[in-house]
Amino acid sequence: MRRWLFNFGYLWVAAWIWPWFVYKYVTTGKYRAGIGQRLGRLPPRDGKHSIWVHAVSVGEILQIKPLLKALRERHPEHDVIVTYTTKTAAEIAARELTDYYHCYSPLDLSWVVAKFFRVLNPALIVLVELELWPNWLMHARRKGVPVLLANGRISEKSFRNYKRFHWLLQPAYDAISVWAMQDESYAQRARALSGNGSADGRVQVVGNLKYDSLKAEPDADKVACFRKAFALGDRPVLVCGSTHPGEHELLVEMIPRLDCRIVIVPRHPERYDSVREMLTRAGIQWRNRSELSPEQPAAVSDVILLDTMGELAAMYGIADVVFVGGSLIPHGGQNMAEPVALGKATVFGPHTHNFKATVRELKECSGALVVQNATELERELKRLLADGQARDAMGQAGRQRLLAGRGALQRHLSLVAQLLMAR
Repeated sequence: MRRWLFNFGYLWVAAWIWPWFVYKYVTTGKYRAGIGQRLGRLPPRDGKHSIWVHAVSVGEILQIKPLLKALRERHPEHDVIVTYTTKTAAEIAARELTDYYHCYSPLDLSWVVAKFFRVLNPALIVLVELELWPNWLMHARRKGVPVLLANGRISEKSFRNYKRFHWLLQPAYDAISVWAMQDESYAQRARALSGNGSADGRVQVVGNLKYDSLKAEPDADKVACFRKAFALGDRPVLVCGSTHPGEHELLVEMIPRLDCRIVIVPRHPERYDSVREMLTRAGIQWRNRSELSPEQPAAVSDVILLDTMGELAAMYGIADVVFVGGSLIPHGGQNMAEPVALGKATVFGPHTHNFKATVRELKECSGALVVQNATELERELKRLLADGQARDAMGQAGRQRLLAGRGALQRHLSLVAQLLMAR
């Protein structure tokens, strides 16, 4: 009965918002990609049982690549299948996961979810970080399919919302077989949602998969290519990664006062045009990364706009200083572990509640720098760009701390084996 309550709720909301949805679909194509798959029109496959791994967006797709490889090696009797939610994740999967079956995740309508289960035939579902889709989880429980919440993270805001609707979502919480959480603070929230998770071992602290997937050394070939294409000489390089609206304006305003080569990497591709317009209005020369090559390099004064997908991690390899976006505005931050693991002096703003554990560790060892506003950001960027020793000390402190935290991958694999054996 409860599944039909959710179905009715979804359809009731859809009845109110469909004109806006159709307008966006026609004018921007925002929701056009993957709509057929999300309604259950899936690529064909044989009936072999699968380990179904769901990763929402680009960050999750990239961090689970070592997990996918290990699952395939340890459980060859199962197909490893990947689903995702966003268009950018689909683009990355098409390039990075060519030898895996992958598709968009289902809309959370009971008949669509049932179609996915028939086609994917899961023996185990692995949800990366936290995706609480009630019909999906309740269907898994009805079919006796165990669910592992991997690399679990529950923000304070999400926790408040989940608690508020605890009476409605309890069957979804109960469908999660094991809550494998990143740290103890997240585990405490998981125990509050899962009821007796602390008593029966359903909630465990296993660490952060991001640390296992971190690259400790830059890609030498790509760094060499970037250095030629961007005409990098002796000037230091500032990479502004995963930036958001509200930060773009602040960065463009301070660019003329920073003596360095600057690379801006907007978080969302649909922001490329607005950033280009801001730079043009400010009289700042810029070039798209896609236009540059060792044979056709940038001019010395150009700001580089990274308009290609999947190159941010490699781009950090050329940086002397990194600013990680989504942090000067109340967004919650973006992944700062990638540049830190490469030994880069990394700076971010105060709004990093999505990465509390990582930020706490980096602050403890002075392995990154938190600034409170744009004025402080500009001051600290200038200081770090001018002081190589300070950059190196910060970068190495953070790198050593994060790389020492590896091991979550093996703990996740152990849980997968236990759940498959118990099924």
